[in-house]
Amino acid sequence: MAHTILTILGISVIIAVPSSMLVLSLEAGRPYLKELFGNRGMLVRYFLVMFIIIPSLAVLLLLLDSAHTAIWIPVMVIVLSPTSPGMIKGITKLGGNPNISIAWMITAIFLSFIMIPLSLLFIGQFFKVSIDLGIDDVAIKLSILFIAPLLVGFIVRNNLPNFAPILKNVLDLLSKVASIVMIICVLIISVPVIIKSDPINLLLIFVFLVISLAVAHFMELPSKKYGPILPLSVVLRVPVPALVLAGINDKTMVYAPVILSFVIIGMIVMALYKKLLFGKAK
Repeated sequence: MAHTILTILGISVIIAVPSSMLVLSLEAGRPYLKELFGNRGMLVRYFLVMFIIIPSLAVLLLLLDSAHTAIWIPVMVIVLSPTSPGMIKGITKLGGNPNISIAWMITAIFLSFIMIPLSLLFIGQFFKVSIDLGIDDVAIKLSILFIAPLLVGFIVRNNLPNFAPILKNVLDLLSKVASIVMIICVLIISVPVIIKSDPINLLLIFVFLVISLAVAHFMELPSKKYGPILPLSVVLRVPVPALVLAGINDKTMVYAPVILSFVIIGMIVMALYKKLLFGKAK
């Protein structure tokens, strides 16, 4: 049964993520990197929060709380991972700027290619931990799931404008169905894992996410006209790099519960955040 669910989950991810990326790029038409990089202050803040401040918080907790190393090491990888595509949809629903969101997600993916191996090298050297970086596997999966579909969508939108709406409608339906299946599989796998987890572990992850969200919210204020891009980016992360690295290092059974808990708790924290601060937003 478990093997079947994992197989279905793997297939649904392969369908849901690339198809959603294609839909986003077909709607956007271009990556809007010029707009993002033209706002250097915002770009610097986003980079500092997502790839320096929040990971540094995870390292600090790893130093101060050695009893929970099995939590902070996977968290360290998760917070260096790019943001989830759900961030863009969330920004759109809140009346923010989806174009800047797309530009930031693309930028964050490429930054992850650099920051994940650098950070893991630091952890390995500083904490005397043997880690197989496996960055080639991570890069390949991120490229297949995110970068390639985005590029294809941009090309189709600009070279086959009449065909783009038809393709978008088909992929949108496919993405929604696959996403529902993916969410159901994740819940089936993660809920028992979370129930069996030590409540202290869940509390630590929750507190970490709340602190991260508070930092991101404060740092987002100068560019709040674009919507809460940074808060959503910090909390809603893609778990793929962390799961890939856990498998490569034969730590799936140790780190998968933390990774899944981070994803589920992050969704809950973000839902509360949007309800409290954007409850009346359309």
